[in-house]
Amino acid sequence: MGLNTLFNRLSLRSRRIKMELLQRYLPLQGTERVLDIGSQVDTQSRQLLERFPDQSRITAVNLFPEHLESIRAAYPGIHTVQADARSLPFPDKSFDLVYSNAVIEHVGDLADQQRMAEEVRRVGKRWFLTTPNRWYPFEFHARLPLVSWLPARLMHKTTRLWSYNHVHGRYQPGNDLSDVQLLTARQLRALFPDSLIVKPRVTFWPETLVVIGPLAADGTLPALDGVRAEPAGSPAS
Repeated sequence: MGLNTLFNRLSLRSRRIKMELLQRYLPLQGTERVLDIGSQVDTQSRQLLERFPDQSRITAVNLFPEHLESIRAAYPGIHTVQADARSLPFPDKSFDLVYSNAVIEHVGDLADQQRMAEEVRRVGKRWFLTTPNRWYPFEFHARLPLVSWLPARLMHKTTRLWSYNHVHGRYQPGNDLSDVQLLTARQLRALFPDSLIVKPRVTFWPETLVVIGPLAADGTLPALDGVRAEPAGSPAS
């Protein structure tokens, strides 16, 4: 089995687990208004764009117009909005669910990530976000071991010397990964203090961190429109 094939299989398994967690903790009936932040067409797994039954109830947000054009071509029913995740152009609590897969690590430094977290909690009644686990001993953007354990500036200098280029499909020098600012579970808890942090894993250690919220005062995930959610204290957390 080639290295790319292995990574693709791990990625697909990870994405299936995320979708299972979403349905387990925040079960959807298909009538909700959903905001997908950083949404784009992905040939491996289209996540909510592909799975949600009524695509007219999805609003896809991306900073880059080319991604929105691809979404409109593939899914004409989806609403698309060009916007920054740190400053969303929507009223408070205007979405039943805010969903974001592996975006918060790309919006900037910790202050920028705080702004995105505040916006997610402002516009959403519920939210489900994922991000790579900084303490996993392999960094999947660079496809290098241990570099994510370095301070961010040193990680970026190291990956510029040699790392994997996903566009060209090979390792090479000169890659700019300065937009990657990985987070730990502790940092996520600070950004989302009223949320559950789940640590799913495909291999020997959690590769991904998942933020699910908001938690009620008693630490449970409240139901929405009569749909019962999984208790927050379940073993998967």
